[in-house]
Amino acid sequence: MRRCRPRLPWKRGPVAWQIKSDADEIKVRLGREKRNFFSLRRAARLLGVSTQPVRDWIRLGHLKREGPRGQIVRGELGRFVGWLEERAGRFGPENYLERLPPTYPFKKLGRVCFVWPKDRKTLNPKELAVLTGCHPSLVIKAIRCGKLRGRCRTLRGRILRRWEVSRHA
Repeated sequence: MRRCRPRLPWKRGPVAWQIKSDADEIKVRLGREKRNFFSLRRAARLLGVSTQPVRDWIRLGHLKREGPRGQIVRGELGRFVGWLEERAGRFGPENYLERLPPTYPFKKLGRVCFVWPKDRKTLNPKELAVLTGCHPSLVIKAIRCGKLRGRCRTLRGRILRRWEVSRHA
């Protein structure tokens, strides 16, 4: 069974722990501000983080943009800092791999559906790439990694390697 990525902000990385440890200072900075609404960049600057975690928290629904032009309200930012202050914990290296998304480098080749030309028994990577809608280098990499069976038409010496993929491969 595939493990899903953690959704809660304090389980995804060390940024939540950083905000928790600086919570008092963030609340003081928030109290000194005259504005009631903050842009994404201004909110990230107040929290002391980059804009990407703030974007992720907005996308996941942990932080809401309820102000004019999609700005973040001062009370919402204070609520979020308090929420992290209660729940965030230290993020250790033992579960570092859990927060990285799984990568499937050849998933585009695996999902594609196309019609093989009737009169052709083999295709070169460029022709196959046109049919699948990807780049020829992706087809060559898949052949070299063993994810796609291909045959080398030329010698391996100084001549360029010319690959061909059969219909059954």
